[in-house]
Amino acid sequence: MHNKGIRMRVVIMGSGGVGGYVGARLQAAGAELAFVARGAHLAALQRDGLHLESPSGPLHLPQVQASDDPASLGTADLVLFCVKLWDTEAAAQQIAPLLGPHSRVVTLQNGIDSVALISRHLPPAQVLGGAIYLSAYIRAAGVIATPGGLHRLVVDADAGNPLLVELAQACSRATALDITLTPSVQTTLWEKFVVLTAISGSTALLRSTMGPILGNEQTHVFLRQLIDETLTVAAAAGHALPPGFADAAMGRIAAMPHNFRASMAEDLDNGRRLELPWLSGRVHGLGLELGVPTPGHSAVYRALLLHAQGRTA
Repeated sequence: MHNKGIRMRVVIMGSGGVGGYVGARLQAAGAELAFVARGAHLAALQRDGLHLESPSGPLHLPQVQASDDPASLGTADLVLFCVKLWDTEAAAQQIAPLLGPHSRVVTLQNGIDSVALISRHLPPAQVLGGAIYLSAYIRAAGVIATPGGLHRLVVDADAGNPLLVELAQACSRATALDITLTPSVQTTLWEKFVVLTAISGSTALLRSTMGPILGNEQTHVFLRQLIDETLTVAAAAGHALPPGFADAAMGRIAAMPHNFRASMAEDLDNGRRLELPWLSGRVHGLGLELGVPTPGHSAVYRALLLHAQGRTA
């Protein structure tokens, strides 16, 4: 078990928008951090450190530990797993050398499949589910930007594991980083899945931020349709959410910044691969499997499918 009085060591696997933001906030609050990144982003981190642009004020960490080789970083107490969904299994294999007998991997990925995918390659008892409510992206190599809004993590409490308690304490010391530890992470994952599939599907398909979508009668109805479809699929899959959740979800979305859009919309604009198969594509597939019509999500999936692999030229 982690020794009291020794600072917890955290490795961020995947230092894009989510990983870069969380890691920057934790390191600024005094946590011992290492970042796994690649390409020009890695080079910028090693040369200039990490810059965070936020309505809470700019943050510059002039020195960060960053590598493209997890095995070179030694043993981690916690690995925050933040890679895009298509990289999940390859990244899970890469982080195996980071794990000691008491280490934990906390996935902050999108979707409902992350824990199962990672657990194919790592001890399932060491893999914990989590969700993050945050809009952040790589604006330039070494620079993470966020429009503001929510910055909240919800993570499996792992039966009171002291490592998770220590993570919660680190988040409480950090600026603009909130955390809740929960004994019912599956419910959390489905709640986020309902909201995320709606905002990712709508902002990507409609090529818009959330303000105009909410402000137009027809696109507002479409957003609500996407929420209702995923709720029906969730219930059919044995994960029914409480009555009134759809209204609460719409209220949560309405409270987001006017210029908010999902990372899938950012990826589409920049010609990158999309998490489409695990988001609207997953709702579409579950609907077919469970006999639940999902016309909205099926339209999102089919309309964006030709772009799902990013630009090939």
